[in-house]
Amino acid sequence: MNNHIEKFNQLANHYDTPKNIYMAKLVVDAIRRYKVPKSPNKAADLGCGTGLIGLNLLEDFDSMLLVDGASNMLDIVNQKIKKQETKSNADTLQLNMEDELILPEKMDTLILSLVLHHISDHEQILTDLYNNLNVGGQLFIIEMAPSPHNHHGVDYNKLSIQLSDIGFQDIQFEVIYDADNENDDQTASRFILTARK
Repeated sequence: MNNHIEKFNQLANHYDTPKNIYMAKLVVDAIRRYKVPKSPNKAADLGCGTGLIGLNLLEDFDSMLLVDGASNMLDIVNQKIKKQETKSNADTLQLNMEDELILPEKMDTLILSLVLHHISDHEQILTDLYNNLNVGGQLFIIEMAPSPHNHHGVDYNKLSIQLSDIGFQDIQFEVIYDADNENDDQTASRFILTARK
């Protein structure tokens, strides 16, 4: 993960490409479809990058903590927050989630987009996610599906079993981007998985 952090520090200033913005919109729309009404609802976007997901969900949550291990990514997030005209309900936190995932407080919603395939010990981070959620809290995991062209893919069935074994319930799954049906350079489909504590 530390090598990935340095890589993302280098990518930060060039991360907001049209493709990444489009993919983030698919994720935001999917989260809105599956989000369970809850009040209060404090959320954290873990591995937030430049905030393409979390910052576009500020109106959907009471607060949003944007967490990343790459300081350059968080610099861009903070610049975006400062540009907002109204008082923001967003805050940032630098944290290497593979070392230890302990948030300042338990959350009602956790979002983990395209992070899991960078982490070797899935069981540990999934357990950490469970422990950082309030009872009844909701988890969103967005990942690439396995494909012959993509060695980073995460197997949905295996992930579902792991989540269930940890104690997550109401596990739902949807493919939000089907690479086989698109004429672009994406080699992997993407899915969203949601579960409740």
